[in-house]
Amino acid sequence: MKTYHSSEELNACLQGKFLYMYGDSTVHQWMTYFEQKLKTLKPLNVYEGGWAQKHINVDIERNIHVVWKRHGRPFVYLDFATVREDHSIPREIDFIGGNDHTVIALYIGVHFRLFPIQHFIRRLLNIRRAIERLHLRSPQTKVIIKTENTSEMINEFEGMTDFHAYVHYSIMEIVFKGLNVGFVNGWDMTTAFNTNQLHPPESFIRNEVNMLMTYICT
Repeated sequence: MKTYHSSEELNACLQGKFLYMYGDSTVHQWMTYFEQKLKTLKPLNVYEGGWAQKHINVDIERNIHVVWKRHGRPFVYLDFATVREDHSIPREIDFIGGNDHTVIALYIGVHFRLFPIQHFIRRLLNIRRAIERLHLRSPQTKVIIKTENTSEMINEFEGMTDFHAYVHYSIMEIVFKGLNVGFVNGWDMTTAFNTNQLHPPESFIRNEVNMLMTYICT
């Protein structure tokens, strides 16, 4: 794994890239990291409010395009959120033509812990099929998958415990086995980091982004 701590290193890695990120608030932390570190990234106003709405940032000079969108329902969120452009990750991947300048990073997990496991497995299988279709039309497109984080010991033990997270983590390894994808192993990294936080601090996010950048730039 290489390190990309300075804005110059991050810009050099992302130059000419279209980065699409799909997931929940743990992937949104990557977007927040980019926004804080890359002052040349300018947000586009898409007339939506709240962190859970689509985020678009561009750097016209370096031709960088970074997008974050939530992964679609089920998405447990207490504030108002429009679903007019709410698509599942397989649908979003099917919208992307792909090329050697395109990178897709994705994750699902936490919001599925409250539902029967078959819904999570079905979504993962649909994502796998979408990635297979993507690589048929554009084998050079890079896909990076993030796995579950460890989280706090909270009151909703039956629904949100790390037991479900580890089951999800194990299933993801099985479903995506054999695909030409990269993995940012959130489970192993948060375990080693001993965070026990669903939203770990920036010092941890920096390591996740370093792994992401290593896949993008090699």
